[in-house]
Amino acid sequence: MELDPATRAKFDAVLARVKDPVSELALSELNLVSKIRYSAKEKALVVRLDAAPRAHECPACSAMNGQIIVTIERTLREELQKEFPGFTVEYE
Repeated sequence: MELDPATRAKFDAVLARVKDPVSELALSELNLVSKIRYSAKEKALVVRLDAAPRAHECPACSAMNGQIIVTIERTLREELQKEFPGFTVEYE
């Protein structure tokens, strides 16, 4: 089912607002969010981030990247909940 324009605009605004803490680029510019499932009935959002660790990454880089992803997830959850009060936000 296609989203209505107002709901789509809310998602677009959030993805433009939330920035990668390292590059300072918006998630919309980085294409880190590949999918958001929206259920008004269940008041739930499920987000898929395309931020898998790189093969053969050094342990220190892996730990740093893990912390960056945690920060992005936290900020994205906060911003989505501002736009969609009462909704749960989960990551897959």
